[in-house]
Amino acid sequence: MTRPFQSPDQRRAPSLAIIGAGPRATSLLERITANRSELTPGLSFDVHVIDPHPPGGGRIWRREQSRWLWMNTTADDCTMFTDESVTCTGPIVAGPTLTEWAGQVVTGRLPLPAGFEPDYDDLSEAARVTGGWFATRRLQSHYLSWVFWHVAGRAAPAVRVHTVAARAVDVIDLSDGRQRVVLDGDRPALDVDAVVLAQGGPDTAPTPEEERLARYSDAHGLTYLPTSPTADVSLDAVPAREPVIVRGLGLAFIDTMVLLTSGRGGAFRRDAAGELHYTPSGAEPVIHAGSRRGVPYHSKIHYDLPGSRPSLPRHFSAEAVAALGESPLDFDEDLLPLIVRELTDAAYRELAGSHPERLSVDADEFLARLDALDWSDPALKDLVAQAVPEEADRFDVQELDRPLAGLRFARPADLQTWMVDYLRADLHRRRDDRHSSDLAVFHALLSVFGVLSELAPDRLSPSSQERGFPAFMGFFSYVASGPPGPRLEELLALARAGVVRFIGAGTEVGAVDGVFRASSTSTGSVVEARALIEARLPATTLTRSTDPLLRALLDRGAIRELERTDPGTGTAHRTGLIDAAPGDQRLLRGDGSPHPARFGAGALVAGVVGAGGFSRPRTNAGFFRQNDTVARAVLRALALTR
Repeated sequence: MTRPFQSPDQRRAPSLAIIGAGPRATSLLERITANRSELTPGLSFDVHVIDPHPPGGGRIWRREQSRWLWMNTTADDCTMFTDESVTCTGPIVAGPTLTEWAGQVVTGRLPLPAGFEPDYDDLSEAARVTGGWFATRRLQSHYLSWVFWHVAGRAAPAVRVHTVAARAVDVIDLSDGRQRVVLDGDRPALDVDAVVLAQGGPDTAPTPEEERLARYSDAHGLTYLPTSPTADVSLDAVPAREPVIVRGLGLAFIDTMVLLTSGRGGAFRRDAAGELHYTPSGAEPVIHAGSRRGVPYHSKIHYDLPGSRPSLPRHFSAEAVAALGESPLDFDEDLLPLIVRELTDAAYRELAGSHPERLSVDADEFLARLDALDWSDPALKDLVAQAVPEEADRFDVQELDRPLAGLRFARPADLQTWMVDYLRADLHRRRDDRHSSDLAVFHALLSVFGVLSELAPDRLSPSSQERGFPAFMGFFSYVASGPPGPRLEELLALARAGVVRFIGAGTEVGAVDGVFRASSTSTGSVVEARALIEARLPATTLTRSTDPLLRALLDRGAIRELERTDPGTGTAHRTGLIDAAPGDQRLLRGDGSPHPARFGAGALVAGVVGAGGFSRPRTNAGFFRQNDTVARAVLRALALTR
């Protein structure tokens, strides 16, 4: 499908520009085409999808990245299509999950749409996909590409989809109400009737600390790799056999670890007892890794609940939040107690229901006493101490969040021994359904996340949006969005081999005497290295964005940053997000008025739901519900142009 530039027979047809070509843009296109015949029957229009990267995957999920990189979502838990659980106004149009798509591709039961370019070397992986499979990102890119071209083909000829391999650098109002999308290079501009901003995380200017470290690195001939999406990072400059400091122990760290070990020719093997060992290639560095928490994200859980899924939410529900009143809520004081109760209740209810033999009192009596207690009552600890004899069966949010808190090791080797034991225990728990209370907590976290994502932005105080809420989302990612178990097992093998060495909690990094230095609160030791990798995703904000389109719109007052005023102090707080009207996501101009032809669904737009990962099937995902609402608003805007 090539882009015709306003051919005479289409000049008067309504047209839409979607800026961005990743999963969000693809889902919006699906919802727009699904709603067309019902909402705007007889309307025929053009859609221009603008992105320098191929459609479907866009920049982050493009195919051109290492085959060593995996998703951290199982194939069964990834879909790009609505199902019967989604409560949206538009029609439900079913489609395959990643698992179903892989199976249908292998058997030839799935037609390959025009525009989709299969790579049979990559698609050979599809034959190995099962529900619990962690697909490579290259295979996921193929799935997203197939979805895009399938949707585009299904919509034709009423909706003509054109891909534009360019970067949008400005959007200008024309006198007739149309929107001129200015493209980079010498490409002609596109004049359309409506625009949707659907970019993922845009490029971000470095922080002052990153600028300082980069300048120091340049001045002393060091290697410094700042925060960036993994697909955009080249690790070629990191020298072999030398120490490298890696700041961050989340998913970006796992990617970095894999690329510096397996990606450089190292190999894993199992011994007769099934334990994994690492054989170095000699090309890998010695990785010194640390973070504020000091431990890596928990691995994914590799079992199902012994019984049925818990009925959630029980305590942290939309109704419970509404009962807290109308004034802006403090996250730590108002919401966190309810969240902690939700998680704790889920853990002990699962323990009592599936493993009553591990309680020292009758399970029904335990739950009845649990329900009767005020959650702040000290008697709760007494009940747990009496009824739950095994420490491993007790649930403590603070201990879960900061396992290294208060620990101090005399030598780095002692910390390394503790970390090896910690990783081994975590792997065991995440593979043994005797600890199914962990999975119940996981489901409770998903329920909490769902309630939080539906909260109106003004329900939280501005200070809570800056501190309490981000801190909880970090905890959520640490517990519920970790790497596949096999990756954590590889980390354990690398730690035993001495290839990965842990710095500890409260990691601080500096540059002095011609080297980078890292220290922590866990030991009194200092690590020195000539290379530093920031294995963290950049914190994107509107004012720090270097995206030329966003900069142009902001500088001209065509968009504005959402600011919140603390009612207690009168202090204005900047959110870093593009202001948009709740509901239809129309972009607000500098004077606060909604633009009639511009919509925002990208990662930096206020009110956007589900920007952090792929939607799970049969969960009434907010990602689909919001995309449906925006799609219908866009269709109404296009209908007004006739």
